[in-house]
Amino acid sequence: MSFDLLDHYSLYKQPHFPPRTLPVGFMLRLARALHTYGMTAYELESTMNKVGIRLGFGLQCLAQPTTLIMSFSHPDEPEPKTYVFRVEQGEVNLERQIQVQEIVSAVLDESVSVEEGAGRLKEISNTPPRFGAKGQMAAFGLLAGCVAQLLGGGVSEIVVALFMGVVTGFVAVKLLQSESLRYLFPTISAILSALLANFVASFGLLSSPDIATVAGVIALVPGLPLTTAVAELARQNMVSGTSRLVYSGTILLQIGFGVAIGNAVGVELFPATEISREVFLPDWSIWISIIIAGIGLCFLFQGRPRDIPWIVLGGLIAFATTWYGKAFFGHVMGAFVGALVTGLAANLFERISGITRGVMLMPGILLLVPGSVGLQSLSLLVEKNVLEGIDTAFSMSFVAIALVTGLLFSSLILPPKDI
Repeated sequence: MSFDLLDHYSLYKQPHFPPRTLPVGFMLRLARALHTYGMTAYELESTMNKVGIRLGFGLQCLAQPTTLIMSFSHPDEPEPKTYVFRVEQGEVNLERQIQVQEIVSAVLDESVSVEEGAGRLKEISNTPPRFGAKGQMAAFGLLAGCVAQLLGGGVSEIVVALFMGVVTGFVAVKLLQSESLRYLFPTISAILSALLANFVASFGLLSSPDIATVAGVIALVPGLPLTTAVAELARQNMVSGTSRLVYSGTILLQIGFGVAIGNAVGVELFPATEISREVFLPDWSIWISIIIAGIGLCFLFQGRPRDIPWIVLGGLIAFATTWYGKAFFGHVMGAFVGALVTGLAANLFERISGITRGVMLMPGILLLVPGSVGLQSLSLLVEKNVLEGIDTAFSMSFVAIALVTGLLFSSLILPPKDI
């Protein structure tokens, strides 16, 4: 989910930072920008170490989900200086990621000075997000409708999920502006989604309210943070990986609890009526759904319109390889094959175009998302189907590990472009 909630936090107005035109001041703001726009901890630390060396500093950088610690040493300074500052949980913003990485590349090859790089960082920070509240609401709706079909829903589930996705986006716009309510957002959205699905089912318009419920909140399911957490743990980033893992689990618990409340109340208030006739779209239309989902993900991740073909291509590659991999090798190996091929395609794209591989990789990971499996396991647990819930939770864990292993192998076979 990307709502650019951090736009009201200035990336350069820091009272205890050195001036932004000085090397240390520039590097502090650069690290904050990379974190804010969604770079993983191990990539951020590696990038900042390279920038520090280029600017003549010894730099130790420790990135955590809500904290950055940076220690600078220089031959002209008798003592190293350490800065510890809190940062908000980063959200993926593909356009700004690309822009900031262009600054990094320009600084590393010395085509721009620190002063010029600091000025460009300030311009990026002051620029409003490409897609505002309406664009994000549309993204939630498009993604929800497409996921409903991917989960096996018919036309009625797709329509209801699309509407619930827009409602979830609207709730996000309102609640995330409130400090007191923003932390209840996943639970409130899940309650509303489950209530609305049961309400529509009471008129005999839904054969599977569960599909509509899950699809309606799919943009909130932390599949990307969960995968990132496992990747960071695999790379020995223990603190950051563990923090993201706990965060992902907490969000899943909030959503699962909200679904349980919504279903419990909804079943009592709106008894389900058997549907008279369910209409399903033809099998080939699932590929149209992937394309539409790619457009929605461009809105969600604040991508550039010219990157939509690559975002869509990443989604198509991920879904196709996982689909056929699952058919031949099973669910877990299908996730591994999907991640491997998608990672190779994203790394090749980065090497050829010079654009961050996240443009293809992020949508692909979301369509391989293990988070929906986690939500399913929670729903089973709260319904007291403990054994099946635990089995599904283990399946989610294996899928997450398979995804990360596939991505690691893809980087081993074809390393991404070195900044």
